[in-house]
Amino acid sequence: MVRGGGRRASLASAAAVAVLVLWQLLAVAAPASAHAVLVSSDPQDGSRVTSAPTRVTFTFDEAVQLPTDGTAAVSDKGGAAGRGAAMLGPGGHEVIVPLRADLPDGAYTVSYRVVSADGHIVTGAIRFGVNADPTVAPDIAPATVDPLQVIAGVAQGAVYLGVSIAGGTVLALLVLWPRTRQGRTAATLRWSGWVLVACGTLVRLFIAGPAAAGSGWPGIVRLDGFATTLHEAGGVAGLVRVALLLALVPWMTRPRRGARGQRALAAALTVGVLVTIAVDGHAVGASDWWLAVPATVVHLAAMSMWIGGLCALVTLVLPTISGAAPDLTSMRRWSRVAFSSVAALIISGEYLAWRQIDPVESITATAYGVTLLVKLAVVAVALVLAVISHRRLIRRAAPDGSIERRRAKRLVGIEAAATIVVVIVTTLLVSLPPARTTYGPETTVTAPVGTASAVITIDPTHTGPQRISVRLESASGADVEPKAVSGTIGTDSVSGVSLTFTRHSSGGWTSAAIAPIAGTWTLQLTVDLGDAGTYATSARYQVWG
Repeated sequence: MVRGGGRRASLASAAAVAVLVLWQLLAVAAPASAHAVLVSSDPQDGSRVTSAPTRVTFTFDEAVQLPTDGTAAVSDKGGAAGRGAAMLGPGGHEVIVPLRADLPDGAYTVSYRVVSADGHIVTGAIRFGVNADPTVAPDIAPATVDPLQVIAGVAQGAVYLGVSIAGGTVLALLVLWPRTRQGRTAATLRWSGWVLVACGTLVRLFIAGPAAAGSGWPGIVRLDGFATTLHEAGGVAGLVRVALLLALVPWMTRPRRGARGQRALAAALTVGVLVTIAVDGHAVGASDWWLAVPATVVHLAAMSMWIGGLCALVTLVLPTISGAAPDLTSMRRWSRVAFSSVAALIISGEYLAWRQIDPVESITATAYGVTLLVKLAVVAVALVLAVISHRRLIRRAAPDGSIERRRAKRLVGIEAAATIVVVIVTTLLVSLPPARTTYGPETTVTAPVGTASAVITIDPTHTGPQRISVRLESASGADVEPKAVSGTIGTDSVSGVSLTFTRHSSGGWTSAAIAPIAGTWTLQLTVDLGDAGTYATSARYQVWG
């Protein structure tokens, strides 16, 4: 009795520790948002100041991480304008870049490279002038693809595939085909999945810092940013996942190891692995994280059961089909499990997609939305293949309930291949910023300027940096060249921010601006047409965010 009581106490203690660790992990991830957006800067982008500032402050809509050498300040003459290391302000929403004392008159560019709470890298720059106009707007084009970020995406895909093969296969064999669980092939499947999850997790941990700092391959050897990574939600999730994987080793070796309570603990640890994957992504990107994280766990579990069951069916079950009636019975049971898994996958996926698609138009106008459509199409194809294959297997079974092995392997193999494509597309989807954080298509509005019209182009129209271009046309469509253009942008809650327009040699006038909040913004323009007079006009446009 003492021995049994001690064992139960040990199990209870282990379960309590697991719950505590997972709760702390969720606490780290809960306040996070996805894909940080610059909402303001001081000095403002494109501004002209009369006295040299001692620092530049970038303010983001969420807490960010600042890699080593994540900022740079230079003058137009190429000289360094920074002084010492940049730092994070209280709460992590501000990045403060110290500047040299008594900067000489001229134009300056200050750039930043920060890491969002979900691991996305955000870059940008502002320009300002000291008793001078910044003549060139900062480049707000998307950053080039970093090979390390590509590898991080591949590693994340390995995690998804590994948890599906290991967890799903073990569960399918224990529930559906227990006689096949002890063979060498079953062990190979389990350990292959375990290795994929472990290696994918470790790769992401060690390359996150160099990817954030932009230090490339040498940064991996130097462990650049590793300490910073361990303070992020993704880093904490990775460490906890590694610990849970190590704790699961005894059950990977013997899937039915121990009594019922110990197997329950193994199941809890497996759910813990799914939770660490869920919090290392878009699920933590809003106030409804408390619902999104469980929904993501359900999504991952359903995907694992479907893919793992298919792997077990192709490699372990179908090769043993002999002609006994139970073959057909097990296939019918698998059909029900697969249907339930797909139903859970679709329902949870619909909710998770809805969180990231806003407005609806973004589903066809953003990389995230298009990738989501591709995933839905592949899932639909896989589902159709599953229905066809299961019906053919059952309807064409022999009178004694046996199933022809060659036809079964072909049909189920096609279904399994489609689900692997689902994993690949899911990996790409997770690596992309949500549609709601990137949607902001270029828009063109017009405003009257005397007898002419101002054709105004804003790109992008998302919160954050924007480029505003103005071109004048006469009633006949001919170009009109003003002497000067100036203006402000603002909303009911944001006072007008001055814009500095510069003339391009190719024609037209351009200014950089920052729209910190979503809503309807008003652009006020003052256009000097020389002898024809000076005109004030305005136009309104929508900012998304």
